[in-house]
This record gives sequence, C-alpha cells and structure tokens, in this order.
Amino acid sequence: MAPVAVITGGTAGIGLACAKRIADDGGTVIVSGRGAERGRSALAALDAGDRARYIPADATKRNDVTGLIEETITDHRRIDVLINNAGGVTDTGAHVADADPDALRNAFRLNVESTYWACQAALAHMLPRGYGRIINMSSLAGKTGAAGLSGYTTTKHAIIGLTKTLAKEVTTRGITVNALCPGITDTAMIPDQLAGAITNSGADFSAAAAHYTGDLGRMVTPDEVAGAVAMLISPQGAAISGTALSIDGGFSQF
Repeated sequence: MAPVAVITGGTAGIGLACAKRIADDGGTVIVSGRGAERGRSALAALDAGDRARYIPADATKRNDVTGLIEETITDHRRIDVLINNAGGVTDTGAHVADADPDALRNAFRLNVESTYWACQAALAHMLPRGYGRIINMSSLAGKTGAAGLSGYTTTKHAIIGLTKTLAKEVTTRGITVNALCPGITDTAMIPDQLAGAITNSGADFSAAAAHYTGDLGRMVTPDEVAGAVAMLISPQGAAISGTALSIDGGFSQF
C-alpha cells in the first residue's frame, strides 16, 4: 500500500524533495508550512494531483501541529510516515558567551518542540495501528560543534537524543524512528546560514563551505537526502530504527 506521508516544512528545499520522491513513488503527501504562496508553488512542483495537499501550519504552535495531523486523519484515515523537516537557524553568528537568551528559546521552539509535538500527535494514530515511520531532520551540526551556531547546534543534538529515546519506546510496536544528518545541502538558506556562522570568525565563506563538504567535495543535494528517506520508509528499512544517518560526504564519519 502506498504511504500517506506528512512533511512539515515541506514546501521547499529538503522537505519538498522528500515530498516529491514519495509522490513520484506513488505515495500521498501532505506538505505543511507558513506561506500560502510557497504552498501553491510546492503543489505545482509536485504535480501529483489529489495525492498532494498543502495544509498551512506553524510548526512552533502545538495546536497547528495537532491540527495538521488530525486533518490528515480526517482525509485519509491514517498516517504512515511523518517527516519532521520544519526548522532552521535562529541565531547565526551567536556564540555561547554573548548569545541572547531568547535566541536559544526560539531555537528550541522551532527545532525541538516542533518535532516533539508532531511525533506525539502522530503516535496517537500510529500506535493503535502498530505501524509508522518517523524521520526527524537533524544535521551535521547534530554530530559536531559549529562555532557561531550555538543554538542551532544544541537543538540538532537534542533531536538525535529525542530520536533515540523514542525509538526505544516504540520500535517494538511496529514504528521506526530515525534521524537524518545532512551536511551542507544545496538549498536557498545555506549561504545565509554559513555567512552568519562565520561572521565573527573572519573566515572566508567559500573556505568554510569547502571545509564542511567533506571528502565529497561538493554540497549534498536535496534529492540525495530524499533517497535516504525513500530507503527508510520502504520495507527494506523496517529493521533500521534509532539511527542518526550521516549524509555529509564523510565529514563526520559516524
């Protein structure tokens, strides 16, 4: 049976690439985000007819997240796949010594709380069925330090902790939970992220980008991340749970 998948932050970049891969493989995708125009553009790019829908939702608001899941259940009677892709950098250039306390709170709300609440809402429907696939988007920054991205790095490590804990809780009940840790990926927000991170270090942007691309020698593509998603939600991925899969050209090597 083709899956019904919900992708938060699914209107662009990695999220949209994941949605397109699932739709191209015959699945039904529900993409969420905060911009109606981006939602319309995403549906046009997906070109999947009634197997694709955009539902506006702010992932930092628990009621929005719950509503997204409930609306999916109303329309499709089930949710097979949850991809928590909503997130981002709220503190470019912020070092721990001088970071604004609100920046850390905002980073946790955007990256960790959004993932936590979406998992909880989806599990209410996955657990009774005894089936589900949850993928949480961490980052290379979830495995290494990154000066100038203190809040982002802290929260991406937290997502891995959440993933491993949740896998211990639900894998025996038919639900796999994994994290993906992409390296520098060719999306629109990467130049701003890197530029902000190195502002206080005096580093050259191109040198920083080259450093974080590892042995691959180029940025990761969104389609490569989507390929990992396709594997994890396939029958061949049923024995993989609690992992934090690096997609970074060999930079982290674990």
